[in-house]
Amino acid sequence: MKVSAIVPAHNEAPRIAKVLKILAVNKKINQIIVVDDGSRDGTAAAARRVPGVLVLSLPENLGKTSAIHMGLACVKHECVLFIDADLVGLEVNHVNSIIDPVLKKICDMSVGIFKGGKVGTDFAQKIAPGLSGQRAVLLDKISNFPFGEVAGYGFETALNNFAESNKWEIHKADLFGVGQVTKEKKHGFIVGIIKRLKMYWEVIEGWLSSGKK
Repeated sequence: MKVSAIVPAHNEAPRIAKVLKILAVNKKINQIIVVDDGSRDGTAAAARRVPGVLVLSLPENLGKTSAIHMGLACVKHECVLFIDADLVGLEVNHVNSIIDPVLKKICDMSVGIFKGGKVGTDFAQKIAPGLSGQRAVLLDKISNFPFGEVAGYGFETALNNFAESNKWEIHKADLFGVGQVTKEKKHGFIVGIIKRLKMYWEVIEGWLSSGKK
């Protein structure tokens, strides 16, 4: 079984190359797709500087769910890995811990959970591990996911509910030392808080739209 990686990204030019380089040196990753979601900071150019990466660009910011949907249209392999563009501390072994359970047919979806990285992201995933954007899934399982009913950051919660309703086998993989750059650090405190609240609202909408009321 081969692996296609999808990296959705919006204004991640300072961070995306580090993530892509880890994917590029991993011999288990056979295809890397970056979906630039209407960035204005050179994210696409930064991604193209990493050899072997296919970069797709949306003309405007349509949200994470739409970016992932676009990336899936170009996937060539049976296992799909989703990885966020703003991770810190990511290493090859972390990627393998996510994809290996799927490759070994232990589960239908594997979800990576931050441990021992950044306090804020560790705490958030301890409260709500299902929000993690780091996951691997079988392509034939996700092909019927109702993308048209989910907006923005609602993808993960809606996918969790979709997986549960379809009785998928789900594995959780601890990602020790991995964290994520917070929105407050990227955009400043006030703007970061506003963007975080918008994200939480889209997460709730994704939860509701997928039938968990």
